[in-house]
Amino acid sequence: MKKLLLIALALLLYQQVPAQNYKFQALFIFNIAQRIEWPSIANEFIIGVAGSNEIMQELENISTKRQLFGHKIKIVQLSTSNPKVDHCHLVYLGRSSSSKIDNMIPVIKNRPILLVGDKKGLKGAHINFLDTPGKIEFEVYPNSIKSQKLKVANSLYELGIVRH
Repeated sequence: MKKLLLIALALLLYQQVPAQNYKFQALFIFNIAQRIEWPSIANEFIIGVAGSNEIMQELENISTKRQLFGHKIKIVQLSTSNPKVDHCHLVYLGRSSSSKIDNMIPVIKNRPILLVGDKKGLKGAHINFLDTPGKIEFEVYPNSIKSQKLKVANSLYELGIVRH
């Protein structure tokens, strides 16, 4: 319940301060990660970022203050031309790199890696942020997430727009 209130507050604040979109998207990425059951986390929870220095910076800010499942969060910069994502738990693909998703898909296929995109309908992504003025919305693709051997909390489906 506390987490839902945090998300509701983030939505409210986002409507009042549109310039802080990256900060709220980073917070949503963190909250999305909390709603996934990951098969194993060794020492650190690793989030890879491609195509958005702003999101990377905001995630780094969050990672200094928070943990996921009792583990430190490590943020790494990824190259879309030669993605080395096999060590990541979550990969964020910014809008400027969304055309390179075809390079990512074979690398993450059937691995417990969640791919989050920043473009509506981005084929191959498991979750996509939508470009909705005044608020943050996202699409969730349950079938593609399950193919990654990840389990999702129902609260994520309630917060997002479920697509099949």
